Amino acid sequence: MASETRAFLRRSRARRSAGAVLLAAAAAAAPAGGQVVSDLEPERPIAVEDARPIAYRALAVSADWSYNARGSADDTGPGFSALYGATRGLELGAALRYVTRPGRNALRGISSGDLEVHALYGVVNESARGPGVAVRLGVHLPTGLDSRGTDVHFAALATRSFDSFRLHGNARWTRIGDTLTPERADRLEGTLGVDFLPSRRGSTDTLLMASVQVRSSPILGGEMILEAEVGGRRRIGAQSVFFAGAGSQLSGEGDRAKVRIRAGVGHLF
Repeated sequence: MASETRAFLRRSRARRSAGAVLLAAAAAAAPAGGQVVSDLEPERPIAVEDARPIAYRALAVSADWSYNARGSADDTGPGFSALYGATRGLELGAALRYVTRPGRNALRGISSGDLEVHALYGVVNESARGPGVAVRLGVHLPTGLDSRGTDVHFAALATRSFDSFRLHGNARWTRIGDTLTPERADRLEGTLGVDFLPSRRGSTDTLLMASVQVRSSPILGGEMILEAEVGGRRRIGAQSVFFAGAGSQLSGEGDRAKVRIRAGVGHLF
């Protein structure tokens, strides 16, 4: 009788241990599963970025194809990016993009094949009392075709969540390392964005977003650039997403991107 009692207790403890392991795994998987859809990376698919670094030791990679309709000089090409959670609160990343007509685009300040690396640090975690805040330092290296110089970027990011949507604000300063005579060396831009889950049944598989961006002209005395974009991210696997977006530069120089379309896929490891 005593041996049967001990065996029963051992089985009960084993069942409780297995249940605890399953609950812990589910708790760990839930944030990662949501993160693959909700985290916003610039150009995947629109310009706005949120103030949350990628999770510690997580690796996210993406590839996309972009098309810009500029009238007589359209361009298209692929883009690639990788993000890594180096430490808690610190994200390291790299991205590059190729476009057709690299020589002509270089005169516009649009690189083809230049490598951009960045570090994003979460300064303040979002809470019920205030938004999340992060800073981002980036360097644009002249590794591509018809490259002109090294550029430095510094940005401040903020994200505030509400019941059914999130608001994002990005402000960025860029120092151009190699400019032609009419070009502006210091450039400023500001972006406001919103995203929300369209499902009324609580599903987190689809995220919709929109943004408005204002940029100083790359030309001294030139017209300010105003751009609007809309996009979405859709889960296509446990840790994979499809994303797509479209936008237009509503004002700016004559060869501005009147229509921009971008689509791609990303995966979180």
